Amino acid sequence: MVELSKIKKGERVADLGSGDGRISIAFAKSGAIVDAFELDEKLISEANKNSLSEKVNENITIYKKDFWDSHLSSYSVIAIYPMPDIMPLLEEKLNKELKTGARVIVNFYPLPNWKYKTFKNNIYLYIK
Repeated sequence: MVELSKIKKGERVADLGSGDGRISIAFAKSGAIVDAFELDEKLISEANKNSLSEKVNENITIYKKDFWDSHLSSYSVIAIYPMPDIMPLLEEKLNKELKTGARVIVNFYPLPNWKYKTFKNNIYLYIK
């Protein structure tokens, strides 16, 4: 995901449904500033431990917050490993909120109406 996004140091990334933090950590190691959104407290705790052990905790903020309630316009990159049933609504949210040029990295389930720029190892890169 990091490779396809061509992340630049200091760019802001939103990791939607960040789980144990491994995607957030990979982006932070590449110099990104990451906001991770997760609702499961056990996964949040695990992600915090993982980011500390990888020494990237200063570049990651983990929110116990539903990304549906967050405005995403300030992010250069959106990373998500979604469930297929949310893709139409997610696509609508991204269309409304993202700035032109924002990159969306989706693992496994494509956005229904956007044309991907690149596809590699079940990861789709979209550019708005």
